Amino acid sequence: MKRDALKFIHCERCGQTTRIPLDRLEPDAAQRFRRAHESCHLETFEPTGRANASAPWHDPMATRRLEVRGVDGLAMAIGTRRLLDEPVVWRIERQDVEEITEVELDRALFWATIDRAIYPGHLPLRCLEEWASQIEHFARSAHPSDIVLLEDDPGTGDATFACFTLTARARLETALQGFGFDEATRARLEALFDEELFPPLRIRRLLVGEDCRSANSESTESALTR
Repeated sequence: MKRDALKFIHCERCGQTTRIPLDRLEPDAAQRFRRAHESCHLETFEPTGRANASAPWHDPMATRRLEVRGVDGLAMAIGTRRLLDEPVVWRIERQDVEEITEVELDRALFWATIDRAIYPGHLPLRCLEEWASQIEHFARSAHPSDIVLLEDDPGTGDATFACFTLTARARLETALQGFGFDEATRARLEALFDEELFPPLRIRRLLVGEDCRSANSESTESALTR
């Protein structure tokens, strides 16, 4: 089931939350929740689509954070599991949510691709390191329209694979001439830009609530006053 194909029913008075799927009739657990809180005011929250986890989503012990929307605005649904054999327990935290994203070069995949392209030739590591740093700087300062999002990385709970648009790749290919590669190496590296997914990128996402922002701000102020 997709992470956004669900909703949450929350009882503010009792501080309890249950999660139910959107694409089927309410399960017995949800009906029991409604009966148990029939004298309470219940509110429904639906995910906005922004979410992350502290580990891969399939990791049973991962802490899950989903931005959700209720009648009074945005909140965060947080799911945790205390023990492996216990169900995930959800809670709703009413706070403004900000998604912080960071673009980075997928260095593991980048170096594997470079090694494949140049092998069995010599790897000019200093020039390649400088080139990789230039690509990462270019990615971090790129306009969102220069980057294409691909599928989520199943090995993490907070990253999405990405690549550059054709126009952005062309600018990087042109800049390749200024890194001191010999002609044969440069030709092999230029050929990599014929691959749609080169250079490989990752988009890392972090959902931050106002309490986390306040804590970070207080930590920064404390450090400045020492």
